[in-house]
Amino acid sequence: MNKDKIELLAPAGDIESFKAACIGGADAIYMGLSKFNARNMAKNFDIDEYIKCIEYAHLRGIKVYLTLNTLLKSNEVEEAIDLVIKLYLHGLDAVIMQDIGLANIIHKLLPKLHMHASTQMSVYSLDQVKFLQKNGFSRVVLARELSINEIEYICKNSDVEIEVFVHGALCVSMSGQCLLSSVIGNRSANRGECAQPCRMKYSLCNIKGKEVINERYLLSKKDILGLEYVDKLKNIGVSSLKIEGRNKNPEYVLGVTKIYRKAIDNSNKIIDIDKLNLKQLFNRDGQSDGYLGGVRYKESITLSSPKNTGIYLGQIISSHKEYIKIKLEEDINLHDGIEIYSEGKVVSNIVTCIKDENLNLINTKVEKGNIVYLGDFKNKVKNLSKVYKTSSASLNKSLRDEYLNSNRRRNIDIEINILKDKKINAKIKSEELDIVFDIIPQIAEKKSLVAEDIINVFSKTLDEPFKFERIMINLDDGLFLSISKLNEFRRQVISKLKERYIISFDEKEEKQLLRKKKEIFEDISKELDNLKDSKVNTKENTLFIYKYNKDKNYIEEYGKLLENVKLNTIYFNISDLYKFKEDIIQKYKGKVNISLYIQNFIGPNLDKIIKENIKDLLDIGIYNILLGSFAYYHILKDLKEKCNFNMIADYSFNITNIYSAYYITKLGFDKITPSVELDINDYSMFDKYFNIEIVTDIITAMTSRYCILGSFIGDKTKENNCKRPCKDEYYLKDIHGAKYYITCDDIDCIMRLVKYRKKEEYKKIDVSKRHCIL
Repeated sequence: MNKDKIELLAPAGDIESFKAACIGGADAIYMGLSKFNARNMAKNFDIDEYIKCIEYAHLRGIKVYLTLNTLLKSNEVEEAIDLVIKLYLHGLDAVIMQDIGLANIIHKLLPKLHMHASTQMSVYSLDQVKFLQKNGFSRVVLARELSINEIEYICKNSDVEIEVFVHGALCVSMSGQCLLSSVIGNRSANRGECAQPCRMKYSLCNIKGKEVINERYLLSKKDILGLEYVDKLKNIGVSSLKIEGRNKNPEYVLGVTKIYRKAIDNSNKIIDIDKLNLKQLFNRDGQSDGYLGGVRYKESITLSSPKNTGIYLGQIISSHKEYIKIKLEEDINLHDGIEIYSEGKVVSNIVTCIKDENLNLINTKVEKGNIVYLGDFKNKVKNLSKVYKTSSASLNKSLRDEYLNSNRRRNIDIEINILKDKKINAKIKSEELDIVFDIIPQIAEKKSLVAEDIINVFSKTLDEPFKFERIMINLDDGLFLSISKLNEFRRQVISKLKERYIISFDEKEEKQLLRKKKEIFEDISKELDNLKDSKVNTKENTLFIYKYNKDKNYIEEYGKLLENVKLNTIYFNISDLYKFKEDIIQKYKGKVNISLYIQNFIGPNLDKIIKENIKDLLDIGIYNILLGSFAYYHILKDLKEKCNFNMIADYSFNITNIYSAYYITKLGFDKITPSVELDINDYSMFDKYFNIEIVTDIITAMTSRYCILGSFIGDKTKENNCKRPCKDEYYLKDIHGAKYYITCDDIDCIMRLVKYRKKEEYKKIDVSKRHCIL
């Protein structure tokens, strides 16, 4: 991709939204099939619809990216690859993936197909980007938690394409690292089934059970509105700007895409109405810039409502029968949608009547600043209640009319030659096309053909995917050609252009690829059998400490607590091992295997500590290193033989199939921790081939750069330092009474929600077991 030209990437969850994205000016569209994508609740596309969309897009110069961005079970991998083969042979431009094992196979099978690392891969560091590039990815979609400065550093120090979310919904957890939906309702976000528990109410409680904050939307993040960052992102080398919204309607897709197209092409033309329309189309309690401007705190949370609030309309002055009186902060019109927030309840309605302040019926658009009565409302609402305009009937109608009645066309420069005694022809240099029409113009008896006639004919392409933007004509004097022949010539030119852009499906190539796929799976199967035969069982009882306490002796205290289980190994957080190194050596060296873990997300301060001190820490005789991501893989791989430690992949790698486990093992990991979203049968299958460690009781259900404690107790803002309430213990409580314990690292203020998940069936499998404590 040309790094001087930034791509606008729009979403599509159905055919209407797909066409809306095309009309809005998208350079590329990302969309999923009915299986294996992270937006299963969108309509999505069947395989035949998808192929037609690829053809439609390619005719108009638009790329199509397949969202294959969920984690797959072992028995799903082959089916997913068959779908990719089918779409690849119809011209699919790229595939967006989370599953590292699937990506490894696809890269072997289809080395020319561009692979994009999904934001679900939780990529936040340059080391991860370089790892993925080395392993076949041509583009990386960065985690949405990065600031513009952090994005710039990655762009300037790598030559892989970088994609950044610039608009739309923002998860409170790092994408790919949220297990909350899974542990609450057995609906995996990593499998496209997220129930959005982050949009529920929670109470913040101290360890004694006292509610500090009662039932607010403490985890509901405001949406990203990155319009003002477009030029900066272009200038620092970002390749693609991504709009979120595969669950959104076509009006949203068209409206948002148009405005970002305008910003990319000429940001000086962005005006206040564009910004207002973005907020009107969808926003949660006032949009933010996400993390682009740095980490945000309580101002980034939608405390009042997790839903679309549109734009603020004003406060209720009084009521009269079924009307509310309000001074307008924004324009209002008939059929606009509004919501009233009154006494903890939300009252939704459509404006069906408008009266002026004298109660005269006007039923027409009223501009902001005026006092009006809006009706008609059956529910009683209190004075001073806030009113929001959640939808604009006129905006939605104009957008709907546009995507129903417009046609995106590709601009083509054409040279037309109509010369004496020669067959007429057209040259399209950009496509290296020379189209000869089997007819020679006649000598004119009366009226001669003129350039204007040719231009008029070649301008009649409103329903076609092409627009002849520049028509250069070489025409000899005194020649005649009928308009019907010119029309026929135009149709032939268009037909040849379509042939150039549409890839013909090749059944022979499909058979070759299916044979190659079979060979790849056979080779993996043989290697898995070798792993099975050479597997050495290393069953251990390990203790995983979230936060080290110097006053505890973990061997004595937790050996008893775990029914006198003999502890072989204790994992210490690397920041704790750095801070309490001497105490840990004194208490535990020679008694247990001292091991360390490096979490799934590391902030800049701890990153510096790790890179400066990792060799010294390893010198104390580290047994295992539990890695949460690929961020430090290369550093540790280089140190592994010299320092003689085992490298273990944590469950945050999201290993859900044997192909991912196989790939991770081939990279040099000695042991894997399969995804905690798997069941006992899955674990048994992994145990056939790999040394595995399972987590028995406590998991990190969410990892976030936003800290609840700093936001609501520590008074942390972008400008103010935090009062460090994380030295005490707190938990969140949902409306059903379930508890989610909060742990924060005090170096970079990364918040994690920890959830107990005891499952007795883990006793049935004889593998290394990890017991976790807070």
